[in-house]
Amino acid sequence: MRQLARFTVLVLFAAPAGWGQTSDVRTPGAPWLSNLDTPRATAMGGAFSAVATGNDALFVNPAGIAQSRHYHLEADGVLDTRFPLQGLLLSVTDTTTGPIGSGGYFAHWGSGRDDGRAQGWLAGLAYSYNAGSVYFGGVSKYLHFNIPLSADSADGVVHQIAQDFGVLAKRGDFSWGLVVQNLSLSGHPLFPVTGAVGVQFGSDQSSHLALDYKADLSDTSNIKHKLAAGYELLIDTFALRAGGTYDATNSLWWLSAGVGLLTERGGVQFAYRRRLSAGVDNVFEAGVTLYLE
Repeated sequence: MRQLARFTVLVLFAAPAGWGQTSDVRTPGAPWLSNLDTPRATAMGGAFSAVATGNDALFVNPAGIAQSRHYHLEADGVLDTRFPLQGLLLSVTDTTTGPIGSGGYFAHWGSGRDDGRAQGWLAGLAYSYNAGSVYFGGVSKYLHFNIPLSADSADGVVHQIAQDFGVLAKRGDFSWGLVVQNLSLSGHPLFPVTGAVGVQFGSDQSSHLALDYKADLSDTSNIKHKLAAGYELLIDTFALRAGGTYDATNSLWWLSAGVGLLTERGGVQFAYRRRLSAGVDNVFEAGVTLYLE
């Protein structure tokens, strides 16, 4: 049993030496804002654009904020000790005080090592409207990051205002979502314009099966593609989640899993994501949500 425990630890945390030496946030597949979400979404492989609700919607599809009546405060943390990556996300959403759902967030991120590290913060204000069975939403955000020096940013600093838009439509246990993120007058490779379309079957009271297609639209002559699939099963106060992501452009695979504990006053979420190709990598996420109403 002791040998088995040691082997498990090595499998989970060991990575090829070369991965630690190439900890540049610009490396394809590096853990960063463009390929990580909140714990619930990450646990489902990122297949979340047609599922998004509550505070998760702020970062995935803002249209989903208005799916339910709530007033939630949430804190999420992201950690990858090997790369390394550290992230903290604080958010609040409110659909109880007016006809338009609203929300806001502040996030601090640092990813990479030495000259390949990007670090900074972003803040956003969100709004969402329920038009019957169709929801519309957006996020206006500001990014302030110190980034690796490159031809795209001579001073190594990014000050950028960007906009996200989303649509989510429901019919029974089926829904679909459409999202465009990072629309801006001053683009940057680390904050590319992205698009996502997804479908899901199920509900927040039973289970979800979700599929997403995501594209990096910053270079229309060389669009980068990702596919994601995820599943969530609710058993009493527990939510069990699993998912996978495939980066078709760079031939990279990830597997994800997670669990949530949901009560009348709040919830706790945990997620784990493992990279399976081009260097093993492990990302851990945790979140706490308080139901203020």
